[in-house]
Amino acid sequence: MNSILLRTAVFVAALSLLGRPLAHAAETVSPAFNDLTFEAAGQKAAAESKIVFVDFYTTWCGPCKMLDQSTWQDAAVIDLLRAKAVAIKIDAEKEKTLAARYKIAAYPTLLLLKPDGTEIDRLVGYREARTFIAEFNSGLAGKTALQRAQEAVKGAATDQDRVQARYKLARLLALDGKNQEALDEFLWCYDEGMKQAPGMHSVRNSFLLSDMANLGRDFPPALTALRERRDKALAAAQAPDASRDTLMDLASLNRTLKEDAKTLEFFDRLPADDVRRDPLGLILFPQLLEAKRYADAAKAQPYERIAQTFAVMQKVESTRDPSRMPERLRQLMHENQIKWLAEHVEMLAGSGQTAEAKELLATALNYDHSDEAKATFRQHLERAGHPELFDNPATNTTAPAPAAAPATATQT
Repeated sequence: MNSILLRTAVFVAALSLLGRPLAHAAETVSPAFNDLTFEAAGQKAAAESKIVFVDFYTTWCGPCKMLDQSTWQDAAVIDLLRAKAVAIKIDAEKEKTLAARYKIAAYPTLLLLKPDGTEIDRLVGYREARTFIAEFNSGLAGKTALQRAQEAVKGAATDQDRVQARYKLARLLALDGKNQEALDEFLWCYDEGMKQAPGMHSVRNSFLLSDMANLGRDFPPALTALRERRDKALAAAQAPDASRDTLMDLASLNRTLKEDAKTLEFFDRLPADDVRRDPLGLILFPQLLEAKRYADAAKAQPYERIAQTFAVMQKVESTRDPSRMPERLRQLMHENQIKWLAEHVEMLAGSGQTAEAKELLATALNYDHSDEAKATFRQHLERAGHPELFDNPATNTTAPAPAAAPATATQT
């Protein structure tokens, strides 16, 4: 999978997993929430025989904003929270002591608490209104998220459902401090489940590995397991006919272990004509670009492939139904595509392919000539040592951007 397709797959996967950083959006206030401190909410809940419901969020969390704009505006959700809880929102980055007390590690984290602060249940990640209502009521009835996840594994109807259920169970086990059980489930997902599950390959080498690394902070056997799998991938990669999946595993595991240099070392030991250099160079593109090793990056990513990939992405974007994807996700994918274009313009310029760099820049500016996009392209050309390419009149188009390209959101 090339870099832009991998990034897109990971961003889409993020919507169904834990919160990941997105740009700040305007906050939408829900009438379900009270403007109270944590202590005052507990006192009010005790007086009214209700629970305390806490939405731990951050200002940069995309799924948190999705809750604000959809679920927390749902009439049935508002009625439920008003009837059963004293609901408050807490910025976890401002209330760090409280976030640490409840071991908040992902956003959004939604807590159901007794008035004295004892945890009843927790929900992690975005929920649409109907799902939230069902899980909230289940937690109040005494069935926790962990118990529901265990039941989901037993009741999984398909292999795909089973993989997703066991991954969710692993995360909940980790949150509950059941470290060895969590690791066992994570390793099953990595070694077996996600290898066979369509659509989960990008998750396997991104979120799943991050989850194991996070577990390793408090449970060293998780890091040991990652190193064992890295060493196994390294051994397999020694074969002249090593598959791209093997090379991807090696690079992803080294990245998770913060040992990217070892992947570059392996790459540099390969003979110039070794068939493994091209796929590994494509995987290592970000590291090669960061090191300004433009010639190596260009060999793995020829201009023809760049142009073909961008054409495919434009076709996908033009045929996508806007109503089936949240606006912020569309914007994020667009911003990601601009970054990808800028990186490849830099690579082409830095490797001496100035004509191709100018041609791709012209295409990129026709796609998006906003001030933000222009600044990104100029920055990457300056980094490559060719700022003059941006000022070439042939590449400075003022043609309107295609309607399919959403406006670039302001970053914070």
